Amino acid sequence: MSADELLSDEETLFASPGILDVEYLPTLMPYREGEQKYLADCIKRLPSIGTNVLIHGPPGIGKTASVKWVFRELKESGESEVVPIYINCWKDTAMHRMVLSLCSQFEIDRTYKSPDELLSMVMKRLKAFKAVVLTFDEIDRAHDQMFLYNFLEELPHKSIFMISTKKDWIAHLDTRIRSRLMPEIREFKPYNREQTSEILEERKKYAFVPGVWETDAFEMVIGKCFGSGDLRTGLALMKASGLAAEQEANREIRKEHVSKAMGKLGLKPAPEGKEKKITDFG
Repeated sequence: MSADELLSDEETLFASPGILDVEYLPTLMPYREGEQKYLADCIKRLPSIGTNVLIHGPPGIGKTASVKWVFRELKESGESEVVPIYINCWKDTAMHRMVLSLCSQFEIDRTYKSPDELLSMVMKRLKAFKAVVLTFDEIDRAHDQMFLYNFLEELPHKSIFMISTKKDWIAHLDTRIRSRLMPEIREFKPYNREQTSEILEERKKYAFVPGVWETDAFEMVIGKCFGSGDLRTGLALMKASGLAAEQEANREIRKEHVSKAMGKLGLKPAPEGKEKKITDFG
């Protein structure tokens, strides 16, 4: 390999590596416009009509990202008096942890306050808003769903969005909660291969320096991503492949770099004809 084919110490193959992060929220989310419009319409009906929604689908299909995208648009528009609130039930599994999370969001002083006092302060703050939309992500991971009862009973103008991989989760709720929720059901479906390719191409366009990907190497990423059933696999593989090429000071990301990245990520080549539908990130 000639010196011209090698990266210098100051050069990189990445233009904006953060675009490959799972938490990155793109300006546009193709193939999720219908779901986003539905959620936005639910919010627009507040405060006169509250709509509770169970958003379900396999892991990593854009459920969380779509809600956060709508919330971002709501905040940036500055036209709505509805306050969006997000709680991750995987992290905040119990009511007291959710209350602490809300205290942090509202900058409520927790010093020398009992759990009951903090709950009362949080509810008082929520009631002061014209309307709120509460999103409970990974809600099936919450230890006790009775916390929903508090929000359903005490907040007059609200919508509750619940995100879960399990459509039948609602059937296991206490009947007192289920009868008060009466949620609409919104399913998120997987992407097909063409859509997968387009989404990854868009990320590649902004994450990497133009022209650094060998065509066959990127096709390997698309194939593995599609076969894995999770777009996050593709994002991780793109990033790891770029790093593998950089470690060799190579100006081009090739198939051998993708193979090395797959090994580091613990991924195996997808058998021919065994590819599944791709899912977006969640």
